Amino acid sequence: MVILDESQQLQLTRMKLRSRIKAQTAGVALALLGATWGGWFFLSQDFFLERSGAVPELMSRRKAEWPRLSESASLIAILVTFVVLAGLVWWATLRIRRAEQRLARSVPRRIAHGKRLGVREVAGTGTVTLWLVSSVGGIGLGLTIGFLAESAENQLVGFTYAGGIAVLGVLSVALARQVIRQPSLAVDELSLRTDDMLRKKDAQLPLVPAGVLLAIPLASAIQEFATWLWVYVLGSLAISLLATLVVRLHRAPLDSPPPGNAVF
Repeated sequence: MVILDESQQLQLTRMKLRSRIKAQTAGVALALLGATWGGWFFLSQDFFLERSGAVPELMSRRKAEWPRLSESASLIAILVTFVVLAGLVWWATLRIRRAEQRLARSVPRRIAHGKRLGVREVAGTGTVTLWLVSSVGGIGLGLTIGFLAESAENQLVGFTYAGGIAVLGVLSVALARQVIRQPSLAVDELSLRTDDMLRKKDAQLPLVPAGVLLAIPLASAIQEFATWLWVYVLGSLAISLLATLVVRLHRAPLDSPPPGNAVF
């Protein structure tokens, strides 16, 4: 039987609680978002069951014959998705912070970094870049859809999309800054490095690229802007990967050993 010291027990406990909270949050998110967009898909179809005969038959039907709810299906799905994302991000971050506070009371002595870092240094350049491009680009694209869409329903969806990204973006930054400002929970250098790793993951959690995530189903809901939406999604991902690559290449010479030194 392996006996863990105080530092190892602290690290293991922190990792386990995060795994449990994030697994629960992911399960709830999949259930709620699956139900939301499953309902949107059902209401958006051009078919219904004809039950006049003995055996039901799948017959074509115009969307105009659906109840009024079908015309607002995309708007309702967008609103519910933003509420679900905001609620779950806040819920998961709050649960982790409270669990950390309870755990900190059992640690008699703690060490900390002498330097306070910003969101980009902690969460990572790629994550922050994807969030920033997703937020700014999504707001601009939503406003464009709102002003240029032909139907009033699509215009309302566009404005709702832009407004939801803006509100969720403010919430994301506020939660990420709270994570970074929390005191370190470590008893030695090893657990301090673990604290840095966990803090990075905690800071990345609220920085949800909501614009990119919602643009994918939105491309099916608003056909006239589908090309723009897909360019926005792929462009955001490409810019994020490029930013991460540039940072890693810039740091590589600093991490490499000086010439003439052998590495075994």
